[in-house]
Amino acid sequence: MSAVDRLGFGCVALAGLASPRRARDLLEGVLELGIRHFDTAPVYGRGYSERLLGDFLRGRRHQVSIATKFGLPSGRAPRLPVGLAMRLNALRRRLQPPPAPTKPTDDPPAADAEPLPRRIERAEVESSFDASRRALDTDTIDLYLLHEALPASLAPAALDFLLQLRAAGKIGQLGVAAHGSRYLALTPAELADWDVLQYEYGPAWPQHAELPNRFPSKIHIFHSCLRGVARDGRAPGRALAGCVSANPGGRVLFSSTNLAHIRDNVGALGP
Repeated sequence: MSAVDRLGFGCVALAGLASPRRARDLLEGVLELGIRHFDTAPVYGRGYSERLLGDFLRGRRHQVSIATKFGLPSGRAPRLPVGLAMRLNALRRRLQPPPAPTKPTDDPPAADAEPLPRRIERAEVESSFDASRRALDTDTIDLYLLHEALPASLAPAALDFLLQLRAAGKIGQLGVAAHGSRYLALTPAELADWDVLQYEYGPAWPQHAELPNRFPSKIHIFHSCLRGVARDGRAPGRALAGCVSANPGGRVLFSSTNLAHIRDNVGALGP
């Protein structure tokens, strides 16, 4: 498997582009680079990210794997047509005053707050799963991730429902997508029903480097580690290659809306 085969593209900023055409062009460029894993969530872009990805993948769903998430309240379903919503959002951004400048810092970001003491019931998971399948225009979801919570948040009936979906082939894999520091307090037994751990990786999170060895039976997906995709003055691909090398059995997830710079970074990885 090549380095590019182990990359994934995060669609968190997809709905922030100026139009569906620009979102489609970005996704088309990413697909042309050989990236075949796309990660989204109902809360990304107020629900429009899933729709944009689903529209793009219509007719080529068999070429890719899709990850989406559940567990965070996503509010009301989008009501405006996606193109109109994106234009209004772009107009709103132009009319907003520029943010005040902030002082650069090398301090690592603080860990997320503890998970909300909120119980996730079966009905909520059923509703979220059905809504994501409709938005993504797919019968199956390859990777279904518990978003910013831990397995203990799930009611037993909710977990049973997820396991039934996986057994029926409606879900390929089950995973947890939370701040990696939260996994440090877990035992392998608490993750027995889960296939994937998705979390931040890089110099700002040194404690996360032990997670692949702590949970060797899980597939690990790194994200938020690719400062090389930003214009930070370093050689393209350096950060990306470092993450791929550090996670030989897993995947590396990145997100950017700058297709030229994505090409520079991915192209620097080589075969």
